[in-house]
Amino acid sequence: MKTKQQTAKKRIGIIGSAFNPPHLGHKDIIEQIYKDYDEILLIPSYRHAFGKNMVPFKDRLYMASMLGEAFHAEKHLKFEHETAIMTSAIEKDLGFGSDKPVYTFNVLNELEKRYLNANIQPELTFIIGPDNATHETWSKFYRGEEIIERWNLRAVSERVPVHSTLIRDLISDYPRPGFLFESRFKKYLDGMIAKYIFNHRLYGVRV
Repeated sequence: MKTKQQTAKKRIGIIGSAFNPPHLGHKDIIEQIYKDYDEILLIPSYRHAFGKNMVPFKDRLYMASMLGEAFHAEKHLKFEHETAIMTSAIEKDLGFGSDKPVYTFNVLNELEKRYLNANIQPELTFIIGPDNATHETWSKFYRGEEIIERWNLRAVSERVPVHSTLIRDLISDYPRPGFLFESRFKKYLDGMIAKYIFNHRLYGVRV
C-alpha cells in the first residue's frame, strides 16, 4: 500500500530588490537574517514598479548570485550552520512579454505555488528595510493588507548605510585607471561584483 509522501516544511526569507547593483548593505541584510531561515532567496526586480532605470536583468541576476557566493565564502567565520542562499528569476517569469510591473503579492503567490508543487510547505517571510516598514510606504504596496494576512513580514535595520544611487553616481564620475577601481569601491561593493561592473562597463564605467 502506497503512503502519501510527507510534505516537508521550509522557512524561506525573501529579499526583493532592484540589486542595481547589489552592495554591502544587501550583504548585511543577509547577515541579519541568515541564522533564522532554511533558505534565503534573492529576487531582482525585472521591471520596477516605480519605473526606475536599471542595467539589464541578466547582469543584476548574476551579480546577486555573486553576492550570495561572497557571503558563503565568509560565513564560516560567524555561523555554525549553512543556509542556502539562492537567486530567483521569478520576476522575469511573471513579467516577460508584459509592460505591467511585477508586484510583491504576485511574487509571493507564485513562489508559494511552486514550493507546494514541489511538495514543500513554505513559510514565506518577506524582508523589508526601514523605509518600507513605515505605514505610509507599505500602504502603497499592491494588496499590502493581504500580504500581511497570508505571509510574514520582517523589518531589518540599516546597519550599513550604503545606497545603490550613490554607488551609481560615484561609478559614473570615476576618473581613475581600472586597476584602482576595485579598491576605490571596497567600502560599497564586494570585490567580485566591483570587478564584474568594471569588466562589463556597467553604470557608465570609463576606461
